[in-house]
Amino acid sequence: GQYRVEGTTVKCFVAISGNGQKWKVNFEKIKCQCREWQLTSFPCVHAVCVLILMRHPWIDYCSEYHIVAKYVATYNLLIHAIDDPFELGQDTLCYPHL
Repeated sequence: GQYRVEGTTVKCFVAISGNGQKWKVNFEKIKCQCREWQLTSFPCVHAVCVLILMRHPWIDYCSEYHIVAKYVATYNLLIHAIDDPFELGQDTLCYPHL
């Protein structure tokens, strides 16, 4: 309710705040003039206000790396502890040889 939306084309919109400030939102290029969407890969408030108006799920416009299933898949493999750092081999040690 804090933004008014105007459509310029099918994929481009302008989100206008109550004080008249405007942000261009481009769904074809996944960009907003505020740059938050490009930096975080997560829709900014300007993009979300357009998506709500269009009744599109905002989750479809997030990077796949923000999805729980992708996060779980990333950290699904086991990590085995190494008791003795010398098991790594002499060429991979980060400290002087003892």
